[in-house]
Amino acid sequence: MNYDESVRALLALGRELASPQQAHVQKFGLSNIEVLAADLGNPHRAAPCAHIAGTNGKGSTAAMLESILRAAGLPTGLYTSPHLERINERIRINGEDISDERFAAAWTRVHASIESLLATGKLAAHPTYFECVTALAFVAFAESGVDFAVFE
Repeated sequence: MNYDESVRALLALGRELASPQQAHVQKFGLSNIEVLAADLGNPHRAAPCAHIAGTNGKGSTAAMLESILRAAGLPTGLYTSPHLERINERIRINGEDISDERFAAAWTRVHASIESLLATGKLAAHPTYFECVTALAFVAFAESGVDFAVFE
């Protein structure tokens, strides 16, 4: 899949609960992302990470932590949301937005995994937009060889 096709496929998500089947089986929790990550080889375990959570200041805190780590010489990954102009902004590697080519390659891998998991019944419903982009970030960071990842 190329970049434009990847973005269109992701943007077609986000209405998961509009389908009666999806609404019936959708559960908010970690089960979808756990199954998907396991099928992808647990790329989120490729490097240490920090998860910034809370109500206010997550994005700023995550960006500052990533900047400090990068200034210390570590190859870094930063995952934030939402994006302002392009979806690539959500996934930064060494201070730069993920390239269109790397984005498309990571999404192609995630998409293939999802299709396989749905076909075998290991996933009862398609992962949400957020789960898909998160899995994409896991894959991109692992394949880029970051030494530390920061997730907002």
